[in-house]
Amino acid sequence: MPMKKDDKKEAKEKISLYKYVLEKLAGKLVYGQSRDMQEEIVYNILSEVRESLTSEEKREMVKEILSYDVIDDLMNDPEIEDIMISALNPIYVFHQKKGMTKIDKKFDGLEELDLFVRKLLSFSGKKDFKPINDLHLVTTQRANIVESPMGPQITIRKFRQTPLSIIDIIRNGTMDYGVASMLWLYSDGLSVKPANLMIGGMPGAGKTTLLNAMFSFFPTHERLVVIEDTLELNTQGKDNCSRLETTDETTLKDLVRNTLRMRPDRIIVGEVRGEEAIDLMTAMNIGKICMCTIHASTPREVVTRLQNMPMNVPTDIIPMIDAFVNVRQFNVQKKIQRVISHIAETGGVEKTVLLSDLCKFDYKTSKIKVLQPSVVYRDRLAEAAGITSKEVMDELQTRARILRSLDRSNIHTIEQVSEFCAMYYENPQTALARLGMEA
Repeated sequence: MPMKKDDKKEAKEKISLYKYVLEKLAGKLVYGQSRDMQEEIVYNILSEVRESLTSEEKREMVKEILSYDVIDDLMNDPEIEDIMISALNPIYVFHQKKGMTKIDKKFDGLEELDLFVRKLLSFSGKKDFKPINDLHLVTTQRANIVESPMGPQITIRKFRQTPLSIIDIIRNGTMDYGVASMLWLYSDGLSVKPANLMIGGMPGAGKTTLLNAMFSFFPTHERLVVIEDTLELNTQGKDNCSRLETTDETTLKDLVRNTLRMRPDRIIVGEVRGEEAIDLMTAMNIGKICMCTIHASTPREVVTRLQNMPMNVPTDIIPMIDAFVNVRQFNVQKKIQRVISHIAETGGVEKTVLLSDLCKFDYKTSKIKVLQPSVVYRDRLAEAAGITSKEVMDELQTRARILRSLDRSNIHTIEQVSEFCAMYYENPQTALARLGMEA
């Protein structure tokens, strides 16, 4: 049914008012504000620009201004990972279970879409709109907006309010207890030699999710410095953690280089893609523990990327990286499955970087296949800890049993896993007793 003339006029006036409010709102919404605080800010602006509005009308408008319009329900759906808006075309989403899916929703006109774009800008705390915009929204999502002759091209990446723990990732089939125990050992290194680690994979494969889950394994006394282009990792519960984000003036390279002045025990880089790789390797060389993600499908591809433009890392220092972990996403019976597809350790340099393949995913059996046990890192760790290689392998098996027991006991949230790991580092016997296990 077509909109009446008076209704059209009223809708146009409301859009004009909302645009004006959003202009006044620029720079006032920032990450970390509560929803109540945001509503109060918008309410006060409405009170300034329209004194005639009743309190009830202002509160209704506040909800509309802080909403995501036609995609509001999509933003609240925990199973939707990405939302893709190509101007006035139908909206597509990437669903956790169904993959790429067309949605029966779209923006009806350019004015409505323009208002939405202005909202995203305001929700990021930014004031200026550019041809390419990578925004971190106050509701923790990330929005990429690109100007186009066909209209704005918008991609919104959503992040879980409650990040997946290592137990959750085991439960969804990404890995088994044995692989998870290996990642645990890499992460804490028996408190003497944690591994320098790179997690490789294509976009959407689950690199950041896996890296975030491994935060539970970090010893609580460590000082972390986390560097990202756009804030994605969830560091809740890590008190001694410095969060850094790049800007137009400050690059990843600048921030990675500066971390050495911040007394970090561990440096986490959200994604390595350029010259900052050499500075990260330098940090490893002076004894800092470094972990990051990188776009590459296999450990060998990671090495190739590191050796070539724009990273140009000298081949002889690449073995400073102890291990490469690769994740992959694929379809199984029209459902999305993410798996750890490959784990390899570095074994020195001859004509090229030597890699020792530990595990590979077998697509025929849909299980990860152990090719050989860790040797290089195991022996380095045993020497650093003053124990035998057999004792390292025994600890690995103990941790696999612990993870299985945590799962069976339904101790699975990232907070619960972090708490247990901290207890285990402090007093292994007490922690094992909690699970009914013997040391």
